[in-house]
Parts: sequence; C-alpha cells; structure tokens
Amino acid sequence: MRPRRRREKVGLVLAGCAVALAGAITALVLPNVGYESTTYGGLETTAPAPTTGVWTPITVKRPKLPVIGGGIPVDIDPSTSRTDFSTTLFPLGARRYRMTIFNTSSLGAINSLQWYPPTGVRVVKLVGSSDGRCRLTGLKGFGGNQFPTLVLYPNIFCDRLALKPASCTCAGDGGTVTITFTTNKPVAVNEGDLRLRTATLVFDRIPVTPQSASSPAPRHVMSIAAKPVGAGGLSAQQRRDAQAAVDGLQDSNISLQLVTISTRWVQSVPATCRIRPVSANAYKVYLFWVPWLAAEPYVWLDMRVTNDPKTSTFHLGATQPVLPGGRLTKNGRNVNRLSVDTTLLSRYGEEQAKKGRQIMLAHGGDVFAKPGASCEVLKNGAIRLR
Repeated sequence: MRPRRRREKVGLVLAGCAVALAGAITALVLPNVGYESTTYGGLETTAPAPTTGVWTPITVKRPKLPVIGGGIPVDIDPSTSRTDFSTTLFPLGARRYRMTIFNTSSLGAINSLQWYPPTGVRVVKLVGSSDGRCRLTGLKGFGGNQFPTLVLYPNIFCDRLALKPASCTCAGDGGTVTITFTTNKPVAVNEGDLRLRTATLVFDRIPVTPQSASSPAPRHVMSIAAKPVGAGGLSAQQRRDAQAAVDGLQDSNISLQLVTISTRWVQSVPATCRIRPVSANAYKVYLFWVPWLAAEPYVWLDMRVTNDPKTSTFHLGATQPVLPGGRLTKNGRNVNRLSVDTTLLSRYGEEQAKKGRQIMLAHGGDVFAKPGASCEVLKNGAIRLR
C-alpha cells in the first residue's frame, strides 16, 4: 500500500484555461517558491520546488508534415494507439459471433465503449450482452425526414458498464463484458475498431509488472506556489488552497494520464483547463483536449478534488470527431466510407470547431462560471493555477 502524505490543510484543485478550440495554452512561469514533501515510512523531507525542466508547461512534439505544391500539408496516418482492451472472438455459426472484451487499461474502471465493425461489414443484429446496456447506433436521418429511424453504418455502443481495473496491466484480471451479434459478412479476430468512451480513473497508478505491483514506489509531491492574484474572482487564500489541493494529484495515476492523453493520444495540450470551488474543501477541475488528427477523439477529464486526493473522483470521456474508416464531410455529420481518414482536424474548418465548442461546454457544466481560475498542465503532469 502506498504511503500517504500528511498535511494540515489541503484545499483543492481547480484548473482552467478556456482557450479557443484550435488554439494552444499560453504559459506563465511562477516564482520559484515551494517545497517538496515526500514520505518514506514516516520520514518527510522538504526542498524548494523548481520552475524549470519538467516543471514548465507541457509541450507536444508532432511528426513533421510533408507538403505538396502550394504548401498544402499531406494527410498522414495516425501515429497513436491505445491498449485499453483485449478481445476474444468466438464464431457461433451463421455469421453469429460472441466477443469478450477485457479491461487492460491503465486508466481504471471502464464505463462505456464502442465497437466499429471492419469496413464493408454490417452489424445486422445485436443479440445481447453480459453486462451494462448495449445497443446499435450510427448515423441517422438518411434521406432527410424520409427515413428518420434508419441507422447507417451501425456499430455497437455499450454503457452502464463497470469493468473493474486490473490489479496489474500484466495480470489480465480486469473486468469483462461479452457481446453477441450477427453480421452480413465474416469477421476475423482483431478486426474492427474498439474504442474507449468513458472511464473512472483510479488515483494510484496501475502497475505494469508483478514486481512493481508488490513493491510500489513512494510518491514524490512538490508544493507549487500559487500566483496570489488572477482573473476569475478567487481570493489569494482560495488560490493557495486550490493549488495545494491540485498538488496532491502529483505523481499519481492522474498526473500520468494527463501527460499520456496530451502527448500520445490526442497529440495536443489541453485546450481548456479550469478550476472552480464547489464547497469549502472541494473543487471541480475540468480539462478538455482537441485532437490534432480527425482519427482521434475529443477527450475531457472531469474531476472533483477534495482535501484527500484518494477520496476525489476522476471521470474521463471521449467522443469521435468522425467515425473510423472514412473522412468527415464538410457538414460534420456524414462520412465517406470509401476513404481513409488521415486528415488534420483543423482542415475541417469552422463546422468542426463549432462542434468542438459545443462538446466542451456540454461536459464542462458550470466550471466556467465565477469564482474560478484557469490552469495549465506541466511536463510532469502537475497542474498549476494561472
């Protein structure tokens, strides 16, 4: 069991920076004031917190884009992948299949997921599932109002799941769900595209080896100095309390995922980082990412942080700008299934930006109201108020 840091009073987290969806976060460097607090079997040491190196705002290094005549960037293949699931597929005859999905994610518990059949294969019927609520979904409204209930390119969406996290990503003991369905064409093992939709993150990092599971390393936590004055209506004391609360997330699974989401998944820094008090010792923290490529999802992390970070809650959500297997048309609603989507999301223009803003506001709730503050993610996954 990981040692827990003692402290007299901890406020909580709030982070914010409502940046335009296509924009990036502007970095502010705070004074070099603060202390490290690391517990080793009851022994606590302190040291000033730096403002250089991994304590500077996160950046994302993307692959260099080739260009054609006129300087137009060539579309590129997505270079990101996630390993949140493993699957087995068992044929039951007559193009009927039983798919078992295992939670192998480092995030925590999986609450919803979506499976897209391979290109050219249609899901004819969803027979049932062993857990949660599964149903067929897809594009609707084919032919305007003529066929309002017709679903094009059906895929399987399951929510109300509770796929427990694995004790170690090496163990294969995460939660499972079994889905039975029929298709119009044969499906091979590992075909199709399985995507995470929502998850409840755990505070402690999920180990990746049996050794790390049996002997977890102690956490290292730095106390970041809160800027005494900032826009949003928080008092100097509220800002200090909020920063202290956010500090409690350092060197945890939360800080790890903040870096992983930014650099390996959506390949963008958070477009929005916002924090707002909800009680005397609790804060709502909201981060929202806009993907670089249309093949990757919008992602948001909604946290309720208390003075004890292990009693805090962390809910992650994701939704696709487009469906896998095709490029989105300019209206933002239809997909050319004969194409391969390797497009920069920014090339979809204002329609896609508008959709992104709608998603950001829909899941952020009242976090943008005053009093509150903006924040930024540092290279080590720590959160700093701005």
